[in-house]
Amino acid sequence: MRPFSDEPWNQNAKIVIAFDIGTTQTAVSFTHLYPGGSQVLHRVLQWPGQESQGGEAKIPSLVWYDQLGQARAFGAEANTHEVLDEAEDNGWKLAKYFKLHLHPASQRNTQQLTLEPLPFDVTVDEIYADFMDYLFQQTKKYFKERILDGERTWDTLEGTIELIIAHPNGWDLREQSVLRNAAVEANVMPSSQAAQERVHFVSEAEASVHFVLLGADIEDRLKIYDDFVVCDAGGSTVDTTVYSVDETVPLIRLKEKRASACVQAGAIFVNKTAEEYFTQAFTDAGLDEETVSEFVAAAMDSFEMETKRRFKDPAETKIISVGGRKFSNTDLNVRRGAMTIQGSQIQRFFDPWVEKILESVNAQIAGHPVQYLLLVGGFGESPYLRQKLQDGPGSNGIRVTIADHATSKAVADGAVIWFVRHVVTARATRYAFGINILVPVNSISERGEQRVVQTLRGPRISTWRELVSAGKVLDNSTEIRSGTFYWDYDNNTPDLGSSATRIYVYEGQAPAPKFIYDEDEEINPGFRPICTVEADLSGLIGALVCHRGPMGVYWTVDFSIAFKFGGTELQAFLVWKEKGKACRGPASIIPVSQL
Repeated sequence: MRPFSDEPWNQNAKIVIAFDIGTTQTAVSFTHLYPGGSQVLHRVLQWPGQESQGGEAKIPSLVWYDQLGQARAFGAEANTHEVLDEAEDNGWKLAKYFKLHLHPASQRNTQQLTLEPLPFDVTVDEIYADFMDYLFQQTKKYFKERILDGERTWDTLEGTIELIIAHPNGWDLREQSVLRNAAVEANVMPSSQAAQERVHFVSEAEASVHFVLLGADIEDRLKIYDDFVVCDAGGSTVDTTVYSVDETVPLIRLKEKRASACVQAGAIFVNKTAEEYFTQAFTDAGLDEETVSEFVAAAMDSFEMETKRRFKDPAETKIISVGGRKFSNTDLNVRRGAMTIQGSQIQRFFDPWVEKILESVNAQIAGHPVQYLLLVGGFGESPYLRQKLQDGPGSNGIRVTIADHATSKAVADGAVIWFVRHVVTARATRYAFGINILVPVNSISERGEQRVVQTLRGPRISTWRELVSAGKVLDNSTEIRSGTFYWDYDNNTPDLGSSATRIYVYEGQAPAPKFIYDEDEEINPGFRPICTVEADLSGLIGALVCHRGPMGVYWTVDFSIAFKFGGTELQAFLVWKEKGKACRGPASIIPVSQL
């Protein structure tokens, strides 16, 4: 239980819960806010299967499924001897590393990930729903038992709970839709409408910023215009973001200096490299397939629990437990179940991924006078990774700093603080945003075989029009307004009840191509639709402007598109004038991960 603000809460009572569902580990944090009360952070510290580990906030991201596709055991309980025996006797299958199945295809393909098969016919959507249901029920139980008057308080406020879900920087609408729907299927939210209003998403890197500012004792040392970088090294992804201090009083407020970076170089890839080594070594030693599988599992347990967490110096040797005390093999350097492995070999498990992290960090800090590098996340607790960052960016005068508390589940804590405090006031867009517009044919050179459209204004060709450039820093108080566009109609009483236009993002190499669609009307690489903005313009009937063109008389409606950062996401909406008054349509939400 930790206060994260010196000020008492002065708004309506509410419960805020944050889920950090990692590739290998999961944590839940929450706060109960009420008028006049302290703003206090809680972690769920009691989980089935971990009763003997009181105070442990992390559980494995695991779900056992029976042959009917029903979830049977979760988290730490999934690793107990009783559950393992029951799973073997009844043919259950384990869902692990299921988060990787939700990664965007571009990330999976870039890393050439080998995904663990999902159990039976269970989908990743169903696994998330089952796991969220488990997390929510355990959170409810913990809250009712540990919070003063917890049962009455929960029952009173459950219908207004705000749920924060943290995810990697590279996730966007597709992944968020799965998570939001899972919250509904898990009965965390009573309906899709409630989920739209009360499920919020934050990048793992940004959540980590808030945790670090609370726990790394640097907030008081930061000055306006100071730059620092946060590296969140997790189970599968490593997110790196550069921030600048915008204000220091009354609260510290930060601004992203450039779009965050996300690379697939987390702790599980070190494990996979080690597992490949042990599999090959035991196979080459002539062990049968079943023994190889058993010994690899034992070696990986030992590596995960001991060696990986303590490795720092390639000059030192380590012991891996394998095969039991009756097993010895001189070729494998195993004596009585203890396998001696050289530090230089362990280094080879780490280096491909540590080098990717260093490349990402160096690319982020290039051109910025960064003073601090804040390292968080489960992999961030690796002494070897910390040392390599000290030897790299740290050798250039950047202070590598860690929080004064275990950071492996910094994200869950930080997500709660993020929602309540909103320290970060500006973000840099990762992609360019724009629309498809029609322009005169002769205004486009080198148009190739692009289709010409006959319109009321004459022949036109569709082309990309950028509205917000990649790398643009968007502030809470800033609204970006496009130039004027128009819709044309062949009569003065068209149906304007649902006027809409689609917004696209371009995420390829600059400069963007001239055309969103090719001559076959297929979308060009790098472009994709991100949302549709629409509005009811029926109030303009009778006020359309009349024009004469090559096809005769036509009427037009003028409009603009506005973008505004609204605290937790970017909002896009149509803007027009009606009877001399500026009007705007309902906002379409573009999540933070798209910025």
